[in-house]
Amino acid sequence: MSIYSLHEKGLLDVKETGNATVSPDLTLAFAFDRGYAECFKVMLASMAEHGVLCRNPIVIYTDDEQLANDPIVAMAADRISVLAGDRKSMLYTLAKDNVKRPERANWNRGTFLKWCIFEKQETSKLLFLDVDMLTLGSLKGLLDAYPNTPLVTCPQFQQSIRTENTDAQLKSMLEGNFDNKHKNRINSGVMLVNSELLNHEFFNEITQFASERISIHEQGLLSEYFTKNRNMLGMASSRYNYQDSYLRMASESVYTDILANISVIHYAGSVKPWMDTSKPVETMPSISIWQHYKKLASNVL
Repeated sequence: MSIYSLHEKGLLDVKETGNATVSPDLTLAFAFDRGYAECFKVMLASMAEHGVLCRNPIVIYTDDEQLANDPIVAMAADRISVLAGDRKSMLYTLAKDNVKRPERANWNRGTFLKWCIFEKQETSKLLFLDVDMLTLGSLKGLLDAYPNTPLVTCPQFQQSIRTENTDAQLKSMLEGNFDNKHKNRINSGVMLVNSELLNHEFFNEITQFASERISIHEQGLLSEYFTKNRNMLGMASSRYNYQDSYLRMASESVYTDILANISVIHYAGSVKPWMDTSKPVETMPSISIWQHYKKLASNVL
């Protein structure tokens, strides 16, 4: 199945123009439970609108046995993999014992779900995307950035941006010009993975590594591993994983310019566009954008 399968049912309008993102030997992967099913569908609507990987197979990882009962999720996915057995035990243990805030174990379990992608796939590459995102443009630059590197991702925005030349740093993130604080700390919301890591052996290796230390969260553990194995990591421009909470710190002109050039906007953190009522929508373009794609997804919601 694929995003295009929803188009064939008349549920989403896929626009495959000359700027469409095409990569035939690639699986799309997502990880979520029923609480994020709406976000998943809005994300698919944004991908359909921009012709992003609309014919690629989809695999969904979850620990929610009821997710497959959602007819749209079931229609879009080639495979829904429900976490079980030793993998479930391992990831749940990491979520509780190997992060600095074990009281957030429930949230942590959801973030560790994405590590399930480290298994054999039907394709040689896999693109994992968080579902609290929208695609706003082509992903070709991401797919082409480091063609032979095992993992390609984007930086986790650092707190220093809040106080040090904010506009300049935000523009540098878009351009892919990273300072030392951003070269090794990854945001795992976007991960392009090749066959070298798509196997049970790497799952065992990364979970063993994580079990021997404590970090602030799941992506902190990934960052530590790839800092020690830097030749395995390609850090792409934040154009492909731009965090909305930091974009909001920009001056008006810089905000507008960056938003017009983002390919993936990420509503990471506690402030979500489907929840945020702190400011009128008309003053928060990134929130109104999400509402726009929600309307485009109306047939699948």
